[in-house]
Formats: sequence, C-alpha cells, structure tokens
Amino acid sequence: MRLNSLTVTITTLLALLALAGCARVEVVDRFPPSTDEIASIPTQTPAKHDLAVLAIDFDPPLEYEQLTASPEGVTLLVAVENSGLCTETDVKVKVELSSDEGHNLIARRISYIDAIAPGEVKIARFKNLSRIPYRPTYRLRVQVLPVQGEVNKANNRRGYDLYVVGPR
Repeated sequence: MRLNSLTVTITTLLALLALAGCARVEVVDRFPPSTDEIASIPTQTPAKHDLAVLAIDFDPPLEYEQLTASPEGVTLLVAVENSGLCTETDVKVKVELSSDEGHNLIARRISYIDAIAPGEVKIARFKNLSRIPYRPTYRLRVQVLPVQGEVNKANNRRGYDLYVVGPR
C-alpha cells in the first residue's frame, strides 16, 4: 500500500490552544447519511464500483493534553471502504479545511491509495499542514473521488465542523 504522506496537522491551532488553557476541539458530523440515502443504497447486488468514506479520526485525539504532548502535531486519518466488486487503483482522497462555514479555504490536501480490494478498508493519512490561522470553528470536508463507472456517489464525501471549546 502506497499512501501519499500528506496529512492535516493543525500546528498553529495547537499553539493557540496551548495559550488558551485546557481547550479541546469538538468534531460534529455535518452530513451524516440520511435515511433516504441509506434506503437508496442497493442491498441485493453490490455495484461494480463503489468507494465510500467511512469515518475520520485524529491521532492523537483532539484533546488539549494529547495535543501538547505531541511535537509532530495531529494526523487526520480517513477510512475508505471499497464496497464494490472490483479492485480500485490510484484512488484519490481529498480533504479541505475552511473557516466561516466553508467560505474561506484554509488548506487543501490530496492523498492516494495505490489499490483497494473489494470489501477492504484502507486509511489515508494527512499530516504536515502548518500555519493554520486560529478560528473558533472550522469546516472539514473529506472526499474519495469517484472512480470510472461509480454510480453511488452519495457515500463518497463527509463533512465535519470542528469547534474550539474552552476549558472543561
């Protein structure tokens, strides 16, 4: 597996959080799958091509104590699943971090997954993004770009709001 070594690191945010005291970051899923989307997914015959963003996570978790203990910053982990019947190659995963409800793009990064077999889940890692300006909220968009012949694209993207929250 060859993953591009780009990952989202919120370096400036970490420094500002350290100055702010025991702050933490809450992550809210902005676009959970609707019941209509879930109902529209074929359950009997899998599609030939179907990639999906399953979830995201951060390493270390977005907690003040872990943030200050990690000199490398935070790595964004994106879980991608191949729900189709074909092995997909050169899969492109894109992340965008913005502020002001998505209006001001702060950073955009792309990672590649060399190959992902049917039923397999692979992790795209994003790090080394620095100089993130401090904002009380951010919007994170994650997308696995559709492959040739992919019909169900509703599960290819997810969106999250990140809220910087004061001390507990």
